[in-house]
Amino acid sequence: TRHVPIGVVGAIAPWNFPIILAMFKVAPALLAGNTMVLKPSPFTPLTTLKIGELLRGVLPDGVLNIVSGGDDLGPWMTSHPGIDKISFTGSTATGRKVMASASSSLKRVTLELGGNDAAIVLPDIDVEQVAEQLFWAAFRNTGQICIATKRMYVHKDIYEPLKAALVAYARTVKVGDGAEQGSQIGPINNKMQYQRVLELIADAKDKGYKFVRGGDAASGPGYFVPI
Repeated sequence: TRHVPIGVVGAIAPWNFPIILAMFKVAPALLAGNTMVLKPSPFTPLTTLKIGELLRGVLPDGVLNIVSGGDDLGPWMTSHPGIDKISFTGSTATGRKVMASASSSLKRVTLELGGNDAAIVLPDIDVEQVAEQLFWAAFRNTGQICIATKRMYVHKDIYEPLKAALVAYARTVKVGDGAEQGSQIGPINNKMQYQRVLELIADAKDKGYKFVRGGDAASGPGYFVPI
């Protein structure tokens, strides 16, 4: 079997881990002999553009091309006849649009989309230890991870003690400016996502769900959601 490069790969990277998730696309594509057009998120373009600047003297001209822009840029890439493959990381809703657009020219597509990840908690655990692990499985990087825990199935024998342990641990976690000593959870990345989180909280309240901790927006400036 003879393997040959695909050609030009279009990569669309997200804002939650703008460098590492972009490099997950860049490195294999270039190692396989392809060239790339990389689009960073409009919320986090600067670090990716800086990497492009640093690589100017390392890679031949045209091998890695970084373009930044608004919402129109992604559809231009997915429908462009000169791009042979699309690699996209982002929301499921946008992923559907990417696939539909790329299908018109039968582009190869790789999609890494959002999930609805579950944690299954069995009764033989150390409650105090696992409570901390479950908390950070949900809230690491301010919860802005596609594989973050979004729901838990807890055995009835440990439900109450685990709930109490989670609440107790949450009380110890500091939400604040990342430049401040001791801050463990920072703000939501952008206004659109912040409003989405507030809508989810409001929807839970409207449905009568019980909040054992949190449930209100921060009173000060910034896109902070208290734990």
